[in-house]
Amino acid sequence: MKKLNQYVILFPQIFLIAMFIGGCATKSYINVNYRLPVSSNSLEGETVFIHFTDVRADKSIFGKNAKTEFKNFTGIFSFSLDMGKNKSFVVGAFDLPSLFKEAFSKKLENVGIEVLTDQEKAKSIFEIVLQEVVLDLVGRKWVAEISYEARLIKDNILIAKESINGKAERTKVFRQKDAERVLSDIFTAVINKLDVHKLLKQPK
Repeated sequence: MKKLNQYVILFPQIFLIAMFIGGCATKSYINVNYRLPVSSNSLEGETVFIHFTDVRADKSIFGKNAKTEFKNFTGIFSFSLDMGKNKSFVVGAFDLPSLFKEAFSKKLENVGIEVLTDQEKAKSIFEIVLQEVVLDLVGRKWVAEISYEARLIKDNILIAKESINGKAERTKVFRQKDAERVLSDIFTAVINKLDVHKLLKQPK
């Protein structure tokens, strides 16, 4: 009984040590969870080919204070899709360009657009021009910023475009988990901020 009481007393201390070790360990990948908006078939019949262009001068996503926190990062993101109503599943592992293309594919399909892998068969090209992705640690806060331009191209002519940007912050408690949450928050916000209906229904 005495030994059992000792275990009970030591358990909170052991738990805190385990949490500390888990919080300090750095993974080789980053989890990104994208929350889809309410689905519809409002743009059914449209077909697009997604093209991604990265115009960032610095291809790293980390600010100077965040680099040491992610020293084992390999450039791979584990991408999860949140369907709402507690429905979430892992889509797969992607590099940054593929991550954006996959997320926008899900967003476009969510409103009835068919995303094709053959550019010649698509009615238009949906181009994502990535301008900034930064994750940094400012004091005790994780700060994430993303900006891009979405372009609609038909017959090699730019039909419409829209610039999107956003910023999110979260207090650091556990280094990677909180960083993943703030990155997921801003990733979801800037992708869902794009008005696809407005982009596709611009006067020709």
